[in-house]
Amino acid sequence: MDKLDKLTTFVVAALVLYGTVLLVLDSRRPVEEKNRFQRVAAAQSATPAELERKIQLAKTLLAGDNIEKSELLVDALLDDNPFEGKLYMLKGDILLRRQQPVAAMYQYREAIGLNPDFLDKKTPLFQGKKIKVTVEEAMAAIEAGLRDNPGDRTLKTDRETVYYMKRKLAGSCG
Repeated sequence: MDKLDKLTTFVVAALVLYGTVLLVLDSRRPVEEKNRFQRVAAAQSATPAELERKIQLAKTLLAGDNIEKSELLVDALLDDNPFEGKLYMLKGDILLRRQQPVAAMYQYREAIGLNPDFLDKKTPLFQGKKIKVTVEEAMAAIEAGLRDNPGDRTLKTDRETVYYMKRKLAGSCG
């Protein structure tokens, strides 16, 4: 056996040992933790029609000026479905109704990251005009804050996010 054979044998033995350790650690994980992961996965993939119904209910509540109930419903849905862009758009709408354009812009950014179709005019999900107006309002609020306090780091970070959103809007199909 030369050096390469010895090295290969050692690496294979180390990988087998590592795999065995991982299997033992996984078998020691509490059953309830495994069940929690299975419940979350089942809740996310179980009923898209029910999710759409709940999203529509939240939109109806928001349109009826019941912002608190709508926000509670959207937050609960976000906990169960963190990868649904429509929920982030709805959360941004709620924040806009609360006169928080900077926070709404961050929610819209998250939604665009999950589903770029919100900026594509050719899709039924297009929300580009609303996002553009929100980004402009956020920019105005940030610039006013920077005039009052030019050294505020959070406002500078917010301004970088505004510029990011403007680039996304400029590169969109809308």
